[in-house]
Order: sequence, then C-alpha cells, then structure tokens
Amino acid sequence: MGTLASLSTLVVLVFTWLSLQQVEDEHALTREGQVTDRYNAAVGNIGDDSPDVRLGGIYALQRIMDDSPRDQPSIVNVLSTYIRNHAKKPKQDTAASNTRLASDVQAALTTLGSRDRDHDGTARIDLSGAHLLGADLTNADLTGAYLSHADLTASSLNSASLTNAVLFDADLSGAYLSHADLSHADLTDAHLTNANLPDAHLSHANLSHANLTDAHLSDANLSDANLLSANLSHADLTDADLTDAFLFGTDLSGADLTGSKR
Repeated sequence: MGTLASLSTLVVLVFTWLSLQQVEDEHALTREGQVTDRYNAAVGNIGDDSPDVRLGGIYALQRIMDDSPRDQPSIVNVLSTYIRNHAKKPKQDTAASNTRLASDVQAALTTLGSRDRDHDGTARIDLSGAHLLGADLTNADLTGAYLSHADLTASSLNSASLTNAVLFDADLSGAYLSHADLSHADLTDAHLTNANLPDAHLSHANLSHANLTDAHLSDANLSDANLLSANLSHADLTDADLTDAFLFGTDLSGADLTGSKR
C-alpha cells in the first residue's frame, strides 16, 4: 500500500510538472506573438507620413529591444536604414540646410547609441553617407559602426565610444569629441578641421591624410596612431601623447606641441 501511495504521488507530481510546463510554453508562445505584433506595428509606424507617428514607432522599437534582446539585431538594421533614408545630404542646388536634426532621426540615433551592444549579434550600425549635422551622440556606443562619408559637422560626440569605427572620409569639422574613444578607428581622409578632441583616445587610430587643421588635441592619446601625411597645422597638441605615432609627411607647421610626448 505504501508503494502504491508513493507511485500515486509521483504520478501526480509528474502530471503537475507537465501541466505547468505546458502552461509556460503556451505563455511563451503568447509573449512571442505579442512581440511580433508590436514589432510589425512599430515598423509600419516608422513608414508613416506623420513625423509624430514615426517618432512613436521608433520609441516602440526601443522598448522591444529592451523586452526582447533577440530582436535587437534586426532593429539595429531597421533603424540604421531609417536614418540613412531620412538623413540624406541635401542636393547642391538647395539652400543651406537647417543645422537642427529632425526629431525622429535624433530619436533613432539615441536609440541606437543607448542600446546594450552585447545583444547585437552580427549586426553593425551602418550610417554611411548620412547627413547628421549637429547630431547629439553624447555617450553613444558606436563601437565598430560604419560612418564612412557621413557628415557629422558640429555634432556632439563627447565621451562616445567609436572604437574600431569606420569613419573614412567622414566630416567631423567642428565636432565635439572630448574624452571620446576612437582607438583603432579608421579616420583615413577624415575632415577634422577645428574639431574638439581634448583627452580623446586615438591610440592605434588610422588618421592618414586626415585634415586636423586647428584641431584641439590637448592631452589626447595618439600613441601608435598612423598620421601619414595628415595635416595638423596650427593644431593644439599640448600635453598630447604621440609616442610611436607614425608621422611621416605629417604637417605640424604652427602646431603647439608644448609638453607633448614623442
């Protein structure tokens, strides 16, 4: 009798566990369906003609990234494409554009820059050729991002992470990059005229043929940087670290090298 009672109890426990597992599976499927519905609705909204509806769609995608990390790679790609399509450089025959970035584009940038990069998978932010004049990317995580030919004139990138980012021929004239991490970044042919880079980390960065005329690089770390034929004329390099930097053909005429390490 004791054995039968034990077996009955075991059967009840197994049945209860199976029932709970089935309920949990059903809840998971329901949650997955809800996320899919939210995702589809958000993507539909960012294609709307109304800026307010598009803005709501972007914020919805941000919440989905928080709730469903596995959807983050596709959202990174969607928002990157959105920014490239809505932040195109103006035609040559148009008047000078407003320096203020559209609110929906700025919201998409903020969403990308504040995401948890650990959930990116193989996705990489791609803002190549985007017209991002005056963008606010303070503290943004743009590690490994593609920003070739992007216009980031007068943008704020203070304390941003741009490690391994591709900034070939990007325009960062007058940009604010204080304490930014640009280590191992590709800045070949980049335009950094009058850029503000105090305390920036540019170790191992490729700055060959870059234009850094009048750039502010006080206390910047340029150790092991490639400055082949770069233009650093009249740049402020006070207390900068140029240890083992490659300076062949570099124009340092009029540059302030007070206290710099070479």
